[in-house]
Amino acid sequence: MGIQLSIATPESVTEWLALFTAYLDFYGVSQSQESCQAYLSERLRRRQAVAFLASEGDAPRGFALMYTGFSSLSLQPCWVLHDLYVAAEARRQGVGQSLIRRCQQYANDLGGGEIMLQTAHDNLGAQQLYQSLGFTLDRDFRVYYWNSAHS
Repeated sequence: MGIQLSIATPESVTEWLALFTAYLDFYGVSQSQESCQAYLSERLRRRQAVAFLASEGDAPRGFALMYTGFSSLSLQPCWVLHDLYVAAEARRQGVGQSLIRRCQQYANDLGGGEIMLQTAHDNLGAQQLYQSLGFTLDRDFRVYYWNSAHS
């Protein structure tokens, strides 16, 4: 049957919510399913994000979630590929690659721009995948974070 890609809608969140919570579990983050569903639905409804789903038949196998932004330096849209997750049983079958390529196609379809992503230093498999798809390691900028909950 093969993997099918589709774009998520606010109404489709329930179909891939289990994948999203598995993604959070992978990072040791606990959130209620109700909170996750409300958050994702709202981001999609407001067009603050776009999500692509990979499915095999009726079974969701992975998702990519990008948030929208703009770059003052390039004067183009920019996207943060914030969340990419492939179910354990679907890994090493090209699902992640297909999802990232779909993200790249989406950016191109909207006139171009850039996609930024980040991964753990020890996630060598993901790094290899990203590099094979044309992503390069940023050597010009250092990334800092601030969190209002810790101030």
